[in-house]
Amino acid sequence: MDAREFFLEQFDTVRELARDHCINGLTDEQLKYQPQEGLNSIAWYLWHTARVQDYSNTLISPGRQQVLNDDWLARLNVSCRDIGTGMTREECAEFNRTVDIGALHAYCDAVAESVREVACTISAESLRESVDQQQIQRMLKDGTIGNESAAWLPSFLEGKSRGWFLSMAVWHMAQHLLGGVTCTRRISGIPVGL
Repeated sequence: MDAREFFLEQFDTVRELARDHCINGLTDEQLKYQPQEGLNSIAWYLWHTARVQDYSNTLISPGRQQVLNDDWLARLNVSCRDIGTGMTREECAEFNRTVDIGALHAYCDAVAESVREVACTISAESLRESVDQQQIQRMLKDGTIGNESAAWLPSFLEGKSRGWFLSMAVWHMAQHLLGGVTCTRRISGIPVGL
């Protein structure tokens, strides 16, 4: 098994665990429920995870376009393009009120396919290269990363390699779709399937 196959196995395993044990079988209302301050809805965790993977793909594979475009925004019935970092409770509540859950699942699947394509096409040598810091700054300015509450993010990401961003597709997804969703389910009184 080479590194690419190993990555894909880990990525697919975490997606399957999250889908089968944390997300499948929930109603739209359960997915959109925001239990308390400091915890997000399961729908928000799906959005945030997919958005991070989507913008990361453009850093790993320069010149690649994000999956999210005006057509997807219309399908999703949302106006926010950002990854959700720094969103206020009111902004999260508006997202939960308007997002189309079927389209959100479809967007997550489309982004996952894009992650798989990037992983299959990037060379091992280029994984060691740092991503373009100017591109990260542009993403803060154009609203991809978020608002002024997320201004700390570019300095956190400074110097990170393309390989780091690719690996984040696994560990960030595990953090939010297994950890965050499990917490939200427990606080909301929804039994956890793990």
